[in-house]
Amino acid sequence: MSVLHKFLDENMVQDSFEDTALLEKYWSSDWGNPNAVGKVRKVFVHRPGNEVHELNKAKFEPEAGARILRDASGNIVSYSLSKESLDLAKMQEQHDGMTDILKQEGVEVIPLIEDDQLLTNNLFARDVGMVIPGGLILARFALKFRYGETRRTLKTAAEIGMPVLASIQGKGFVEGGSFMVFDRKTAMVGRSIRVNQEGIDQLRAILSWQGMDLVVVDLPSSMIHLDEVFNMVDVDKALVDPTNLPHWFLQYLQKRGIKLIYTDPLDPPMTTNCLCLAPGKVLFTSLGVRTIDALEKAGVEVIAIPVDELNKMGGGIHCSSLVLQRDPVE
Repeated sequence: MSVLHKFLDENMVQDSFEDTALLEKYWSSDWGNPNAVGKVRKVFVHRPGNEVHELNKAKFEPEAGARILRDASGNIVSYSLSKESLDLAKMQEQHDGMTDILKQEGVEVIPLIEDDQLLTNNLFARDVGMVIPGGLILARFALKFRYGETRRTLKTAAEIGMPVLASIQGKGFVEGGSFMVFDRKTAMVGRSIRVNQEGIDQLRAILSWQGMDLVVVDLPSSMIHLDEVFNMVDVDKALVDPTNLPHWFLQYLQKRGIKLIYTDPLDPPMTTNCLCLAPGKVLFTSLGVRTIDALEKAGVEVIAIPVDELNKMGGGIHCSSLVLQRDPVE
C-alpha cells in the first residue's frame, strides 16, 4: 500500500477549494462573489405569494409603528412597516419588474424552493446567506419566524449544485443583508440587533480559511443591516448614508480609494438599498430622484424601477436579491 500511495501523490489536490478551475470542473460553475460590483451572473429571489395574505391579518400597533402579526398566544409571527394592508398584486408586479430587468441584464434568476410553510419575510432573499468566493455560508436568523428560510436555502443550493461552505451556528446570528465581500481579501459586516458578536466571530474564522479579513461596522439602533446605509456602485464608488455610518468607516473607504456618493436626506429611507449589476451600473428605486441625480453626475448608470410596495415590508432591491455569482474585476 505504501508504494501505491507514493504513486497516488501526483493526484493530490494542490489548489484551494475556491479555485476557479476546480469549481468549474466539479461544481459546473465558478460560484461565489470575489467583490461587490462585478457583473452579476446568478441570484436567489422569492416572488411574493400567499404568505402576504397571512401577513395582511396583522394589526397596526402604534407603539411599534408597524403592523404586527401575532399568533393565538400573542407571540409575534411577523410584521410590515405599512399602516395599510399590503397589495399583493402590486408587490408581484414590482418584483416581476425587478426580475425582468435582471434577466435582460443576462442574470440567471433562481427562485428559492417553496414548501408548505408560509414564511412571511422570505421576500428578502438577501438575508438567507453570505456568498463568498467558492460558495455559500448559511445564515442563522435572529428572529424565530425566519428560521424556515435557512432550510429552503439549503434545499435550493443543493438543487442547483451550489457549494455550501459553512453555516452560522451555536448562539451566533448573522444575516446576509449586513454582509458584503468588498474584494478578494476583505469582507464587511454590520453589527446590530440582528448580527451579534458570536456570529461575527464565526464569520471571521470562516473567512480566515480563505485569507480574508473582516471589517466590522457598528450600526445605530435604528438600523438592522449594513445594506440600509452602504452599497458599492462601482469599483471606486460607494453610495453611503453618512448620518448612519461611523466617521472612521467613511475615512477607511476613502483611504481605500473609494469616492463617496451621499444619499439625499430628502429621498425615502430605502434609497441606499440598491443592487450593483456591473461596475458603474445599478438597479435603483425610482423614488430616490435626488440620489439618482447624484449617481448620474458621478458617472454611474441608473436603471430606476418602482419598489414602493416592496419597501412596505421593510426592505428594498438589495434585500430582495442574493447574488450567488459575480465576475472578477481589476
